Amino acid sequence: MLSEKAEKYVESEFAYGDDHKLYHYNCAETLLNSCNDEYCLDLDARALKMMVPFGGGFYCEKACGVLTGALAAAGVMYAQDKPTTNEKVKAFAQKWVEAFEKEFGSTECVDVKRDHKHETKKCGPVMIRGAQIFEEVVKGFEEEWKAK
Repeated sequence: MLSEKAEKYVESEFAYGDDHKLYHYNCAETLLNSCNDEYCLDLDARALKMMVPFGGGFYCEKACGVLTGALAAAGVMYAQDKPTTNEKVKAFAQKWVEAFEKEFGSTECVDVKRDHKHETKKCGPVMIRGAQIFEEVVKGFEEEWKAK
């Protein structure tokens, strides 16, 4: 399950004791890495590094990294090679953003942190719950898209 993979990334830093912050995966990295593992996206380490500046809402509390990390995965999963109008990825992105906003009340990091950040686990629970929602949206979308 995607949420189990996300939890693995959230907890992985604590294996390093006092140096754990050196091994921290931010919210965007956690979602893309988890999706890479779960959906076999075949992204290499260099591609995964692209998500680093998306953590913490671009490090200035704008769009939540859980949202953007999963959107990056959706791009790999659903975007088509050019030329195309990319209707599939557009439809998925709209469903994902809607589901995310419904769950967390906003797409903005500052709001999500204010309302959902855990005192000791920080945004870990948001990452894990975001992974659960993303997986649900993927399953529903796949079924819906096949029916078209």
